[in-house]
Amino acid sequence: MKKNNLFMILMLCLVLSLAACTDKNNAVDSNIEDVELEGDAEKGQDIVEEIEPKNIIAGTLMSAELLDLFDINPVGVLTTEKSLPERYNDITKIGSPMKPDLEIVASLEPELYITDANLKESLEEIFKSTDFEMMFLNNNSYEDIFTNIESLGEYLNKTDKSNEIILEMRNKEKEIIDSISGKESPNVLIIFGTPESFMIATSNSYTGNLVEKLGGVNVASDLAKGSPTPYLPFSLETIADLNPDVILRLTHVSPELSKKAFDEEFSKRFWTNIDAVKNERVYDLDPNYFGVTANLRVMKALEALAEILYN
Repeated sequence: MKKNNLFMILMLCLVLSLAACTDKNNAVDSNIEDVELEGDAEKGQDIVEEIEPKNIIAGTLMSAELLDLFDINPVGVLTTEKSLPERYNDITKIGSPMKPDLEIVASLEPELYITDANLKESLEEIFKSTDFEMMFLNNNSYEDIFTNIESLGEYLNKTDKSNEIILEMRNKEKEIIDSISGKESPNVLIIFGTPESFMIATSNSYTGNLVEKLGGVNVASDLAKGSPTPYLPFSLETIADLNPDVILRLTHVSPELSKKAFDEEFSKRFWTNIDAVKNERVYDLDPNYFGVTANLRVMKALEALAEILYN
């Protein structure tokens, strides 16, 4: 009987011990589950962050400036004589936008290469054996700038930042437009010059687009009807017929040599009969703000152009 009682006591102790261990294990399991849920949440955040490519190459000045807006350091940037964001001074240079060095690009192992849509065909041929993603930006008009900021913000999962940038730019735009409200619109001729040749910039060009944004009348608009071309050849007879109020001189290649070529051309007697020349309303546009394609110094360009056209 005593043996049975002892056996029963031992069995009871064993059951209680197992129950306690089970409760303890359940508590540990419960804590592990909580940690895993927190870990999953953190992993979820990491996954969102990983949408942003770690290795990005800026193949154009515009793309480099865009990445700078979003506080992103690329692994490679274009080679250029123009000023890049200071933080990119020590970043690997990959060559020109039109002909990047394939070997250097490949060595950087990019996940994303950002460039200009006008270079799409040639660059796809150069990079046909690579597997990184390419983003082609349109940089031909004023509104393209806002579209690019928005698109890159979405791609990088930084829409709050892109919205903030765009709002600031739109507010500045409104301020500039309001400052010229009610003023008479001038007739404007934009001449794009290189050391070798001159062309008229149509409304399809970036600078032509800026003129129209400010309410100016591009006298070459009718010449470009039915054609999307940004620049057209011209004759002196055409200039005489257009007879603009304002002439804007735009350079791109070798600005100093281009300006010298402009000065030589405008020294010809023909130009003295044009109203813009008579009234001393011929202006050389700063190539740092005005180019053949859009750039992020657009608000300074818009402000400077408003001053030229209306004051």
